[in-house]
Amino acid sequence: MYLLLNANAISHSLIQAFSWMLIHSLWQGLLLALSSAVVMLLTKKASAAVRYNLVLVQFLLFAGACLFTFAWEWNKPSQQSMLQFDHSIGDGASALLSLNADGIRAFAATCIGYFTANAPMVVLLWFVFFLFRSVRMMRGLLFIRVAKHRQVSEPVNYWKNRVEVLGDKLRLKRAVRLLESGYVKMPMVIGHLKPVILIPAGLLAGLPPEQVEAILLHELAHIRRHDYGVNFLQTIAETVFFFNPGLLWISALLRDERENCCDDVALAQTKNKRAFIQALVSFKEHSLYGANYAVAFPGKKNQLLHRVSRILGNQNKTVTTGEKVFLFSGVVILSAIIATTAIAQITKVNYPVRRNTQVYKKELRAALPIGTQRADMVKQAHKPKRSKPPYTGDIQQPALPSENVVRAYAELVAQQEQANGDLLAAKQKAERENRQILADQAEFDREQQQARRDQEQAKRDQEHAKIDQQQAMRDQAQARLDQEQSERDQAQALRDQAQARRDQLQVEQAAKPKTNVSVQ
Repeated sequence: MYLLLNANAISHSLIQAFSWMLIHSLWQGLLLALSSAVVMLLTKKASAAVRYNLVLVQFLLFAGACLFTFAWEWNKPSQQSMLQFDHSIGDGASALLSLNADGIRAFAATCIGYFTANAPMVVLLWFVFFLFRSVRMMRGLLFIRVAKHRQVSEPVNYWKNRVEVLGDKLRLKRAVRLLESGYVKMPMVIGHLKPVILIPAGLLAGLPPEQVEAILLHELAHIRRHDYGVNFLQTIAETVFFFNPGLLWISALLRDERENCCDDVALAQTKNKRAFIQALVSFKEHSLYGANYAVAFPGKKNQLLHRVSRILGNQNKTVTTGEKVFLFSGVVILSAIIATTAIAQITKVNYPVRRNTQVYKKELRAALPIGTQRADMVKQAHKPKRSKPPYTGDIQQPALPSENVVRAYAELVAQQEQANGDLLAAKQKAERENRQILADQAEFDREQQQARRDQEQAKRDQEHAKIDQQQAMRDQAQARLDQEQSERDQAQALRDQAQARRDQLQVEQAAKPKTNVSVQ
């Protein structure tokens, strides 16, 4: 029994610590997003590597703050329930609205009690959406695993050797494998310990060599910078803190600056902006979204536009007007949520200020789990009543225990109905997301079928090109034979002409003596 009670206490503390970590992550992410915006404004002329490192520090600070918050809440004593704070709200409502010290303290106590009492519901709602986000993440990981082994082929030896040469230029110490794939539509890097670069089938022969080398340099830069592991950590953080707009914005900045860093590495080696931009544009129509767990080349459409503008203008991206509105809106929305919670707590029915031992025990039972409350109520209902002598004193008696039981039970029923409504809403939203996932899967299957058809058409075009090339070679050989025959015929004609001249001379010489004899 002691072990069971100890396990329940540990699980209750764990749920409370995790729920408070999720709640604190909102203002922590918002604070770090504001600091990241300041960094973006102050580093307009800095290199992409410096900006990336600063944003990465912000991202790691967020992760560290969340871990520290969880450990802090885990080691703190258990918070009191919400019911123990209700009696002070009615007395200090005017002070709270006037924003004095007592009102701020009452407001903080109200928020702490509310979120502490509803910690299981907060964790439950988070877990429902976390499951669907986890399914999406597992789909992405499955796509990467399938893409590494399905419809892959070895390229020609020329490109294998070029990858080794380019890797030596970037001082890569790991062996990098290059494969052509009919399963992907854009170049991407898969793996960290044994990295693999996947190139769409047919594009090595369809693009100029300088553009292909620029693409390979970009992907090799990802491998050199260990971007695959950082991107995987980003995906995990986005899955856990899917509700945190500040973290999502910082993660998007991190991805943008990572691509800019790899662009700078590729341009430093090729020193040809035109070829690199043409490579970016060539791969725009082959972009495939959804594989966020590999490091892909083109990126999203808006990101591609910003990358081209940055390369041409040599100017880093700053915080746009829309992002400023987003940051300001985040502050306003967070403040509105806190104010709404405070108003909702103020409008609740308050308990009497005078308290006795029986009322305090009933409030403690109301703070227990639902099953424990109902069991205590059943025991109280079946407990035999003791007759008490009538009290004839002049002092007014406090509220009867039965009234407190009814009040606590009514509040318990209201909380249960609210929990059922929230759970139903969460289930409906989960069903909508499930339907959306099925629609995305169907769209992905259609794109995959189209990719297979495009690959088959590319193979047919390649075979037809080989046939045309062979026919051209045969025609060229026949032309050489015809030319040689013409030269032989011309030489024979010259010999015949010379022979005809010699014959004519002989005829003329033979005719001259006859003429002399006839004259004599």
